Amino acid sequence: MINQSIQLSFRQVRALVEHTLLLFKELDQQLANRGYEPVLPEVVQTEHGLSIHQTKESAESLVPHFLTRTYVRQQEKSNQHGLLISVQYTHPLHERFDPVVLVGDVSFKQAKHAQKILSEKPWLLKYAAFESTIARDFAADGTRYTTQPIEEIEELIVWGHPFTEMRDIDDVKQLAEEMISRHLEPGTT
Repeated sequence: MINQSIQLSFRQVRALVEHTLLLFKELDQQLANRGYEPVLPEVVQTEHGLSIHQTKESAESLVPHFLTRTYVRQQEKSNQHGLLISVQYTHPLHERFDPVVLVGDVSFKQAKHAQKILSEKPWLLKYAAFESTIARDFAADGTRYTTQPIEEIEELIVWGHPFTEMRDIDDVKQLAEEMISRHLEPGTT
């Protein structure tokens, strides 16, 4: 009986990750059609390497809590902003947690740091939504929240939706439009 439960659990985790990868692949295409490209084209980011010497309480961190992709405008030598998306499966500060799609629009204090930050800090959305000063108010209902400046980041706007809302290509198209809408309006960066 336990063996069947373990097998079912692993199948469910694999299905969740597969669904996430399909979401990212479709979003890559939708954003490419709108002039954006992934910062790391062949990479899905998660937490950095973890110690094999995990305690019983921290061993759960060996299973990724989130997967992230980041994007910048194509053919720009310097990027003043970037777009981020994460699927957050769980969070250690929340006992009960339904997976969410976190979306971010980040503006940098200095454009020269954009690529480095986006490739080295895959945890930005997790931090903003669940650990920063906005965390107690954050709800994954499409409401946009703005963080206080973080190191080289001038502004990070984060919002989210339940992962179960991402059912088909039309949902991903709508998400892509949400991500870039601020940058399509006259006078925005």
